[in-house]
Amino acid sequence: MKRYINILLATAALVGFVSCNDEFLELKPKGSLTEASGFATYETCTDYSLNLYNVFNGPHANPAAIYFQGPTVNYNSGLGSSQRDIWSGLLTQYTNGYSTVPNSYADQSVTIPTTSVAYSYPYSVIRTANILLEHLADANLTDAEHKHLEAVARFFRAYCHYALMLNYGDCIYVDKVLGENSEELQSPRDSRLYVADQIYKELQWCADNIQDNLAEPNTVNSDVVKAFMSRFCLFEGTWRKYHNVAESGEYVTGTQLLQKCVEVSKALADKFPTLYTGDNNDKHPGKGWGQIWTTENLGKVPSVLLYVKHVQDKKMHRLGHYEHIASACLEMPQSTVDLYLTADGLPIHNANVKTYDYNGITRTYTESATPYDYANADSYKTFRKRDPRLWQMVTPPYHVLSVGGTNDWGMDESNDGVYSEFVHQFAPRGKDNGNGTWTSPNFNAGYHQIETHKSLPSTNWAGNVLWGVPHTQMSDASNRYVNGKTGYFDGHGFQRGKSGYFVWKHVANWDKQFASGTADISDKPVFKMEEVLLNYAEAAFELGQFTQGIADATINKLRDRAEVGRMTVSAIGNDFDPDRDPSVAPVLWEIRRERLVELMGESFSFDDVRRWKKGDWYVNKHHYGAWVNADNLDAVVSRTGGQTGVMDNTTHLEATPAVAAAQGGGHLYYYLDPVKAGKGWLDKYYLMPIPTEELLLNSNLQQQDAWK
Repeated sequence: MKRYINILLATAALVGFVSCNDEFLELKPKGSLTEASGFATYETCTDYSLNLYNVFNGPHANPAAIYFQGPTVNYNSGLGSSQRDIWSGLLTQYTNGYSTVPNSYADQSVTIPTTSVAYSYPYSVIRTANILLEHLADANLTDAEHKHLEAVARFFRAYCHYALMLNYGDCIYVDKVLGENSEELQSPRDSRLYVADQIYKELQWCADNIQDNLAEPNTVNSDVVKAFMSRFCLFEGTWRKYHNVAESGEYVTGTQLLQKCVEVSKALADKFPTLYTGDNNDKHPGKGWGQIWTTENLGKVPSVLLYVKHVQDKKMHRLGHYEHIASACLEMPQSTVDLYLTADGLPIHNANVKTYDYNGITRTYTESATPYDYANADSYKTFRKRDPRLWQMVTPPYHVLSVGGTNDWGMDESNDGVYSEFVHQFAPRGKDNGNGTWTSPNFNAGYHQIETHKSLPSTNWAGNVLWGVPHTQMSDASNRYVNGKTGYFDGHGFQRGKSGYFVWKHVANWDKQFASGTADISDKPVFKMEEVLLNYAEAAFELGQFTQGIADATINKLRDRAEVGRMTVSAIGNDFDPDRDPSVAPVLWEIRRERLVELMGESFSFDDVRRWKKGDWYVNKHHYGAWVNADNLDAVVSRTGGQTGVMDNTTHLEATPAVAAAQGGGHLYYYLDPVKAGKGWLDKYYLMPIPTEELLLNSNLQQQDAWK
């Protein structure tokens, strides 16, 4: 019987065992096992190896998940896969109170922990891998079986040493099972040069020896090994460059790492030339990007190399559910919205950028006779003709009519049809009653009541309609969507924040959800070609090899799938984006922008800004919200009770009525500017501090110099 493992592995204990059938995971206890009997055959060794895959699961199985670079899925909170995107300043956890700095790194509130799973958990997985490696000689294995199991164990050992190096730099490298008296327990940290060299050699061995014919579907194979090599080599190669790491001829160099990144990334790009463009149920542009995170079966998606499989009643999550209930706490600040290009592929302040007016009768767009600034316009204009990845990351603006019960709604074609602009771009949510009204289903009742992945209006788990976006958590006052005004202070008990930009990355209409439980079954990617293509582009640039041909093979593949204007390398000069960090080359800035946008909400960005040594540029951004026109200021509630609730663009404090009027409105104001508050990024944050308990246990372990 062929065994489909599918990474349903959170239930596997350290020496527990898992067996599967052709459809999905079945848990079959095999009784009490000893080390001698547990490593007797290829099957029992493989069963044991499944424990290693827990590093890809959320904190209910792996509390260290948020400390691993990549899509670290947090199943048990509204932060979803975005924890490290909050630390980077790209996203905001809006549970913080008024007049605070919502990012712990920007607020300088990060302290040395007593203990940390970021330190301890990788070593526990390394031990699991080393136990397997130690016992392979005891098993009855063919040469191919031995090589394959060894490669799998060494892959995870490399993966966890990488997690330690990523967070701490220097770390103790462990390549054998340790006992109570092992001298390594009292060792000083090994240099990151040595650790990186060991990881590099380990992954190269894995790539050369793993047996793809023995790899079960959706487990580690040579493609997954190369994808991880691509990630590791880019990170360490660029870290060496931007942190001016002094290298030794004894170990692999940063240049060699970048060359290997290009080599393995190109090989994968040639092997997997097709990106997923989505199924036919959705009609909105760029649907393939969003559906990677909201599909029931990533096994059909050609660009996904490894994923976490979810199955009804066996392994479920609540990521989408969290994003539209009262516990939701994730949103996007205006500074990140401004990163997204226009649909034409231009930065919003490029001299040639176009703005558009919308005709609600014909549902068409014409170029604006009076241009506006995408960064300082109402939400409808801000979202209009933008990169569709913004629409699928953040709930677009809309307003619908209440026509009966809490689940019944109708199109609001007032305001010249603008209120329904994005409802038509997506799809009406629920059952069409045939009289201009719809009824949103109660998702508590079962799966697949709506076939589309995303649609508008947004609802909660019971199908209660959110009448309009944006709105905020400021108040529950009466509905204010009248006479062209947007109610920034009205709403319901769900999807209320401070910025007006609510994250809905994981929302899948067809997923079953209920008030406080776990029922979502959309799969989640771990390694995918989109990341590999971005690694390829960036490494090629760092080596001076980036050309239009490589842009077409990488960035423009992503742009085509997202339905965004293509990158023309020769057109990107110093004036291409006036908002660019002037210390970053114009083309590299665009490659980095593409990475931040494509991988938004997947927890890569904190490690990206650290390796670029750009913590201050990103983390110090002021988290203010959507623009409110001057004639709509009465729809905002000020937390001070005496001002306007919008920002003074000059002082980055709350605007007075006179300033707001002079500005023509203002951005929703709730959080402090970290720099003006005397806070902001500290360079010691580039590496995490060693937990104090570890220092007490090992007298030769020294605290990071910057944290002493």
